Amino acid sequence: MRRLMAALAALVLVPHAAEAGGIARPNIISARGLSLGGAFVAVADDATAWHFNPAGTVFAGANVHLGAELVIAPRSYKPLDPALPEQSPETIIAPLPALGVVAKVGERVTLGAGAWNTYGGQLTYPDQGLRGVIDASQNAVFEVVGGVGYQVNERVAVGGAVRMGVGLFKVQTTQKPVDSDLSATGVGVGASLGAMWRASDKVTLGASWRSGLNIRTTGDGALMLPAGPLPVEVVHTQTWPQSASVGSAVVVSPRLLWSLELGWTQWSRFETLDVTFPGTEQVNQSFPLDWVDNYTVRSGVQWQARPGFALRGGLYFDTNAIPDQNIERQYVDRDKLGGSLGVGLGSGTWRFDFGADFLGGAGRTVPDNSAEVGAFPELANAAPGEYSSTLVTFEAAFVRRL
Repeated sequence: MRRLMAALAALVLVPHAAEAGGIARPNIISARGLSLGGAFVAVADDATAWHFNPAGTVFAGANVHLGAELVIAPRSYKPLDPALPEQSPETIIAPLPALGVVAKVGERVTLGAGAWNTYGGQLTYPDQGLRGVIDASQNAVFEVVGGVGYQVNERVAVGGAVRMGVGLFKVQTTQKPVDSDLSATGVGVGASLGAMWRASDKVTLGASWRSGLNIRTTGDGALMLPAGPLPVEVVHTQTWPQSASVGSAVVVSPRLLWSLELGWTQWSRFETLDVTFPGTEQVNQSFPLDWVDNYTVRSGVQWQARPGFALRGGLYFDTNAIPDQNIERQYVDRDKLGGSLGVGLGSGTWRFDFGADFLGGAGRTVPDNSAEVGAFPELANAAPGEYSSTLVTFEAAFVRRL
């Protein structure tokens, strides 16, 4: 079963660069939610609610969600050392699925499931003769969730979901500290909880929490030592962060909906990236990360231009999680301002949603602080230079009420 899930995840995960804590996209999964700038915790009115707020499935009712997203994420790193070349990874553009279903069970209960990629990606850098670098990496998770929602009364609903994460980990390095080619897969379990309160006919409040997700991956590979290749077993634990969000959705007028959301993600769980080799512990590898938590503010509006036709737009601000000291070319993050636009078309029990999200802005300069830290070289920035990136996400989904 685990091999089957890993194979499925490998087929649908896109090798792409991502932002927000370095290895997450700020806006994901839901075409409607993306169009609202990600301010979806108090809206969550389709099967993607199993991710954003499981309680939303109660008021959304039975439905099927068939969606996909496309991510375009060029980036570059230009070292401060003029002797070193500018470096950009090769990326592949391919769709990521977002599938979900909600079923009504009695008057008050919903059950359902979903499947989507939540964190991570894959990068491959061309060979430029560099040393002490990670040439290719994959650190990603594909989640399969099953959930339940319960209507407490006509205005209050709660819900929860069990999340099974399929983790994929690969890394190829050149003299960091040795040449290596490693890969591993694994499965971990997490949970999510949510609540939604229709405070009045015009105001809805929502809150959700997603647990951290620990995935112990195992596999094999080889280390290229001076004496020759050393086959090794590989163990790496992915410590995906926990997160929480609160928000509101306000019916300003019969045609205008305004949503607002505040979010927190515990990227400080990324203290080190550790790769261990059972039986050959003397070559265990540990890379410092020391990331910090990040925070997001989101706002979105929907204008119901006419029955069956809605226009949407949103803005969000997402803070930086990666300190200067430990950012390297395989990561990218900064304080970020993003915007999104979208449209919704409806007819009978069907709805089609499309959204586009753009995250650009100024790049990031990491200074060379080696002279300042003096006798403490471990405090020097690992990869000083100029970092630039753009992230464009397209989401499309068909939603049918059952």
